[in-house]
Amino acid sequence: MGSAEKGANKELIENMRKDYPLGPHDKPQSMCPAFGSLRVGLRMKRVATVLSGSACCVYGLTFVSHFYGARRSVGYVPFSSETLVTGKLYEDILESAHEMADPDRFDAVVFTNLCVPSASGVPLRLLPKEINGVRIIGIDVPGFGIPTHAEAKDVLAGALLNYAKNEIESGPVAAPASKKSDRPTVTLLGEMFPADPMNIGAILEPLGLAAGQVIPCREWRELYAALDCGAVAAIHPFYTAAVREFEDAGKPIIGSAPVGVEGTNSWIDNLGDTF
Repeated sequence: MGSAEKGANKELIENMRKDYPLGPHDKPQSMCPAFGSLRVGLRMKRVATVLSGSACCVYGLTFVSHFYGARRSVGYVPFSSETLVTGKLYEDILESAHEMADPDRFDAVVFTNLCVPSASGVPLRLLPKEINGVRIIGIDVPGFGIPTHAEAKDVLAGALLNYAKNEIESGPVAAPASKKSDRPTVTLLGEMFPADPMNIGAILEPLGLAAGQVIPCREWRELYAALDCGAVAAIHPFYTAAVREFEDAGKPIIGSAPVGVEGTNSWIDNLGDTF
């Protein structure tokens, strides 16, 4: 962390420390945290994921992703000391973005800097926001700034929500595939088992509410549905960036989850106060 703080991406590291406090030691608290954001991207339809980092890191992340059933290719932009120092790596990433931007195949392409490019300040923020109608998103997920998989999922979820929010503010967007509920919806923030939204929906129904979209989601249009809600239930506690985007969109946040008798009663009370 120390060398990165003194390097080109000092501001990035400072922001990560605010959003994702580290544990008792300055090291990741799981295997490479970038697996979290990679897993979120690989689960989304028509979204490509491309990594920039050391070859051994990319190999490990790709192996684990396919072990967990990714069934999809993981892109890779390699680098050398020369391309890293001269800035050619950014040019290679930009070239890759143009090659990947096929609107017949993808709605979005996500580029992820791992440790070395992040510490060196490879500026993914300078990538075009859109190429040929395909959204281009760049995130940094270094092991020295992101403690666990959970926070890494938030990095990408927050970036996707930010992009979708800006699209909504700019004009009409595509309607989500699922039918909109005639009741106010509660977006569920945090990965869940398949039955969880149904169980939460059963709690919400007597209140005149409905379970809304789950974030992280499975396709781009679901981001619009998530932002079109009455409130957001932060079921998992790690989604700092995502909560920030929902708050910026004017959505109230309900903390915790309906767990246990007292916890569920408190959660329902908070919902009542919100609506």
